[in-house]
Amino acid sequence: MNSSNRLLFAALLWAAAPASAKVMEDTVAVVNGSPVLLSDFQKEIDEVMDYWRRAMPAAAADPAHARKLRETTLEQLVDREVLYQEGSKLKIKVRERDVDNGVAEVKSRFAKDDEGNAVPEAEAEAMFARKLKAMGLSYDQFRDRLSKQIMARKVVEEAVRAKVAPPAEKDVRAYFDRLKEFIVSGASEPPKGMEEEETQAFLEIAGQIRAMTSERVRVSRILLRFSPANSSREKKRALAAAEETRRRLLEGKADFAQTAREASEEAEYAARGGDIGFLIRGVAPPDFEKAAFSLPVGEMSAPIETEVGYFLLRVQEKRAAEPPDFEKFKDELSKAMMNITYQKELESYVKSLKASAVIERNLPPL
Repeated sequence: MNSSNRLLFAALLWAAAPASAKVMEDTVAVVNGSPVLLSDFQKEIDEVMDYWRRAMPAAAADPAHARKLRETTLEQLVDREVLYQEGSKLKIKVRERDVDNGVAEVKSRFAKDDEGNAVPEAEAEAMFARKLKAMGLSYDQFRDRLSKQIMARKVVEEAVRAKVAPPAEKDVRAYFDRLKEFIVSGASEPPKGMEEEETQAFLEIAGQIRAMTSERVRVSRILLRFSPANSSREKKRALAAAEETRRRLLEGKADFAQTAREASEEAEYAARGGDIGFLIRGVAPPDFEKAAFSLPVGEMSAPIETEVGYFLLRVQEKRAAEPPDFEKFKDELSKAMMNITYQKELESYVKSLKASAVIERNLPPL
C-alpha cells in the first residue's frame, strides 16, 4: 500500500469511528482528519535525540530542552502533513524515479566513513540496512516516507522557491555595508530591528566574513592525552612524551604530519596530518593564540597544557587582516539574502496552510 493510500485508509478509519471508539494506533496529531502517528513521531524524535546526545550531551539531558525538541519535531511532522495534503490537492506527482533518486541520495551518505574514505559498496548497503532497522522501518516504509517528503518539497518549490527573486545589487550593497560596519566595530550585538532567524543569519554571515578577512594562522597540532582525573605522575608521563616527540621533530628524526597521523590522540585531525585549519585572532583559545601568532611559519611550540592533554602546534601559514571587499562577497551575499527571503516566505506559506487546516495536537508528556 503506497503512502497516499495508507493515509487515506487511516483517514477513513478515523472518520468512520464513533466518538467513543479508540483509534487503532495512537496519534500525536490529527491534520484535517489524517493522523500523525505516534510511531512516526517516535522514529523522528529518536533520530533527533540521538544526534543531540552525540553532539551536546548536556543539552540532551536537560528536560526543558528535550521538551522543546519534542515540540519542534511534532510541528515539523504537522508541517510535512499539511504540505503533503496541499500537494495532493494540487495533484502534484511524485514519480518512482524521484523516489529512486532520493534513495540513492540517502545511500550516498553511507559511501564514506567519518574520515572521508570510500566505503565498499556491500558495506555501505549493510550500514544503510542497519540504519533502517534501527529506525524500525522496512524498505517499503522508508520509500513511502521519502515519497511524502519529496511531495512536500515539490509543493514548496512550486509555491515558494520559484517566486523568490534575487535581490537588487543596491540591496546587496546595503546589507554588505551593515555587515562591514558590524565586523570593523568589533560589536557583539547585531543591529536592532531584525527577527530572530534574520539575526541568526546575520551573525553567521558576519562570522564567515570575519574568518576570511581577520588576521589568521593555519596550524597543525598533535595531542597527547591525559584524563583530568589522572595523577600528577600521569601528567608528567604525558608531558615527557610530548617533549620527546618535540625533540625528535626538531632534530628532523620524524615528520610532523606523519607523527600526527600515527601518534595524535584526536582521530579527526590526526587523519589530516594534524591540520586543524585557520585560527582567528580573538577567537582562538588564549594559550593557542599566544603560541600560534607569535611563532614564525614552520616553527613548533613547546607543549601546551590543557584539560585534555598536551598539544604541540606547528604554524603552516599566516595571513594578515584585510578589509572586507564587496566584489569578493557579493555573490554569496546575494544567495544568503535570497535564502533569508525564502525562509520568511516559506514560514508565511506554511502558517497560512495551517491556519486554514483543522489541527489537533496530542503530544504525550515525557
